[in-house]
Amino acid sequence: MKTPINSRTLRQHLTYSWWKYAILIVLGAILVNLYYTVTVYRSPADKVIELYVYGYGDQDALDSYMSGVRETDLPEMESMHTLVLTTDATYGAMQLTTYIAAGEGDLYMLPRDQFVSMAASGTWIALEEDEELMNIFTEAGVSLQSGWRRNSEEGTTHLYGIPLSALPGLEKYAYVENGFLSVLITGGNTENSLIFLRRLCRDMVQAE
Repeated sequence: MKTPINSRTLRQHLTYSWWKYAILIVLGAILVNLYYTVTVYRSPADKVIELYVYGYGDQDALDSYMSGVRETDLPEMESMHTLVLTTDATYGAMQLTTYIAAGEGDLYMLPRDQFVSMAASGTWIALEEDEELMNIFTEAGVSLQSGWRRNSEEGTTHLYGIPLSALPGLEKYAYVENGFLSVLITGGNTENSLIFLRRLCRDMVQAE
């Protein structure tokens, strides 16, 4: 004989079996999240430019500036944005190293010590052969000497970073003490990152 379904039997069932429904709800939420994570569209690396700041920065102002550059110079980009990293001595350094090791981000603003140590291992793009970029500073009479560093793995010396002291206009957006601006060699969007770097340097080489 089947147990009749009424309020009493339903309450009794829920008293002893509520955990089964809780598990089903949790599993359902996990499956929905997994489906979204797997199927959500992600822009390819060559359609994204990311600027990582290991210092202090106005992320909204930088994003607004990058949005303007995207409209005028890089309309084919699907996303251009900034990430300001924490400067905590322990967690911040770990976060920076992790991002770089994973090839995340395209351009980095970072302090001298981190710039120098990573330049020695060939982390950054060599910039000296970019004639258009070099002409920006030659015409402005600005020296980039401090950005030249030796790659200890190859035994060669290159311009691996633009000293932020050469870009006074950038101070209203971000500040990194004794910092440098470099392009990550494994960023996945070198050509477009250099286009953005040229525009940024043209705009910031002279303080407004």
